[in-house]
Amino acid sequence: MDNTNSRTFRTKLSEFFDIAAKKPVAIARGSDRFVLMNENEYLNLKAEVLSLQRNLISMLEVRSGKSETFTNSEEHFGEIFDNISAKAKKKHKVKKAAK
Repeated sequence: MDNTNSRTFRTKLSEFFDIAAKKPVAIARGSDRFVLMNENEYLNLKAEVLSLQRNLISMLEVRSGKSETFTNSEEHFGEIFDNISAKAKKKHKVKKAAK
């Protein structure tokens, strides 16, 4: 990650946008620090954090007994994939009908 201060950032704004397209840029303004990054990278990080939070909640629910533990069998996997596939097909049909 590249670093700069707010004064340099203002004078070389377009250069920092070019850099941020490839990697995050840290900008210091007094004691505060900010990060300029590509929106897709930000959204990917945000999605990853959300996924980790959901996994943690699920693990805590299993540990506290609020959820059933997962059985590791091929039959169970088949049921899960069949349900996911059916839902995906249904969504696809709805999208096609909307067009």
